[in-house]
Amino acid sequence: MNPITDAALGKAVDGLRGVLSGGVLAGLSDEDRAGVLRPLGEIGRLTDAVVVETVACADVEFGHRFGCSGMNELLQRALLTDAASAGKTIRVAAAVRRDVSLSSGDRLPAKWPLLREVLLDGVIGVAGFLAAIGPLEAIQDRL
Repeated sequence: MNPITDAALGKAVDGLRGVLSGGVLAGLSDEDRAGVLRPLGEIGRLTDAVVVETVACADVEFGHRFGCSGMNELLQRALLTDAASAGKTIRVAAAVRRDVSLSSGDRLPAKWPLLREVLLDGVIGVAGFLAAIGPLEAIQDRL
């Protein structure tokens, strides 16, 4: 991995392990324990965003290069998740992917550019993204 991503992700993992160690949470007041939940929600949404952006930046052969049948299997193995959750992540990644223009080499806008921004800002996660686009994609052929 890249030293920058190694350091940032390692720091996040160490911080979460610190919160879980030594009964820290059990020693908090109810108010303080409730206060822990808000940043954890943001961490969860930002984790979703990092996973989605990693998948969105990968090419079609990414999963195959690691001995997997495809991206779904790679996500299942790497994230220790189920096929349905991996599939949701892949669906969101397809919606936020910024393809490269063949003529200029520039990155093109995502299919849902504003939703991509709020996903990357940690405002919504995979579930929120799918809730927002689901009804619209279900009727797009009728519009």
